[in-house]
Amino acid sequence: MLGIALRAAGFDSILCVDGEDALARLEDGLLPDLVLMDVRMPRMGGVELARRIREDRRWDLIPLVAMSAYSDDLQEHEIKAAGADAFLPKPFTISDLRSMLSSLLPRDRRPS
Repeated sequence: MLGIALRAAGFDSILCVDGEDALARLEDGLLPDLVLMDVRMPRMGGVELARRIREDRRWDLIPLVAMSAYSDDLQEHEIKAAGADAFLPKPFTISDLRSMLSSLLPRDRRPS
C-alpha cells in the first residue's frame, strides 16, 4: 500500500521488508534521497534502524522519516532522538505524505 501511495504522490520507491533489509541495502551501496520507515518493523524496528544509519557517516545527509500508527509524544521523541528528521503519524493522506517528504528533499529531487 505504501508503494502505491508513494507513486500517487509522485515518488519512486524501493520497498524493503524490514529494518534489516533496509540496512543491508544501504551497506550494499544504495544511496536513497530519503528513508521512510515504520517505527515498528519485524527483526529491526525504526528506532534501531535510525540509530544505525546515523552511526555511519556515509548516510549523514539522508533524511529519515518515521511513521507509526502509535503516535504519542514518547514514541516521536524516541525516534527523533535516534536520528529521524521527522515523524508522520498514521493514518495520513497522500497530501500529508507528499508535503512531509517534499519538505525534506532538495528542490531538484522533489516530484513535479
